[in-house]
Amino acid sequence: MTLNMTNKKLQLRPLLHLVVLPLALVCAASAVKAQLRYAGSDTVEPVIEAAHVAYLRGHAGYKMQMQALGTSSGLRELCTGRAALVGASRPIKTEEVKTCAAAGVQYAEIPVALDAVVLAVSTKNTWLKELTLAEARTLFDPQSSNKLLSWKQVRASFPDVPIRTAGPDIKHGTFGFFTENLGLKGFIRSDFKDFTTHAATGRFVAGDVGAIGFMPMGDANAMDGQVRVLALDMGAGPITPSQDEVMSGRYDKLSRTVYLYINSALLAKGNAQDIEFAQLLIKDMEKFVRFANLIPLRGLQYQENFKRLSLSR
Repeated sequence: MTLNMTNKKLQLRPLLHLVVLPLALVCAASAVKAQLRYAGSDTVEPVIEAAHVAYLRGHAGYKMQMQALGTSSGLRELCTGRAALVGASRPIKTEEVKTCAAAGVQYAEIPVALDAVVLAVSTKNTWLKELTLAEARTLFDPQSSNKLLSWKQVRASFPDVPIRTAGPDIKHGTFGFFTENLGLKGFIRSDFKDFTTHAATGRFVAGDVGAIGFMPMGDANAMDGQVRVLALDMGAGPITPSQDEVMSGRYDKLSRTVYLYINSALLAKGNAQDIEFAQLLIKDMEKFVRFANLIPLRGLQYQENFKRLSLSR
């Protein structure tokens, strides 16, 4: 089904891949020394980190592994059974579903939050406030490689300052989402500067007055004072991305749902604390989402996540 209003971008996947994680796993889980492992999107990672910090308050010394490998790499870890928790800034693709099925890996898909991809510039840049969608597309278009080099070429009123484009590398779901929604079909200009983390993109943009980068809104907000988010004109006037604009659907071209995938069979092989951590993560996810600067889904969705996984005692 498709949820409207605040979850208008949220599409629940077919129940074929939904795995119920019963309470019995808590009792069956053995004291395996291997640590619970998170891999995948660094957009979702702060949600997991917030849950980990909360769990540590009552379970000092509890450890888990966290590696922000990017969505595509994380989903490979899911399908090869190397990670029990995998964050994704896009839904799992058909070919990835087939890979998991061929390996006998079953998983649950958990909608985590709403997010938006934004364009950001340095706070040192005092003249660039907004762009049209067409201008944004041209800036990152492969055909602009080594041709569109100065901001004055974008608009005559802009200064003659060199253009530097930046963003996450191709392993990140954010890269695919941004290029697909701009109509670039996964391609980008050859002089584009790519980074393994959104924080690195932000630091690059913050340090160069002519740089423009794309990143999740939460990451841009976390760098407030260093980078500034641009308004984007999608045809009805400039819209500055915000929680209200995303939830209302006015920033719909670059808004999305992010996900958590759980390999419940692998989780069950961990110790009892791993199961308890997963319980806390799902039960209090809305709180952790807010802490991570993401946009919460409707409260009913989080209740449904908990119910679908049968994690309550």
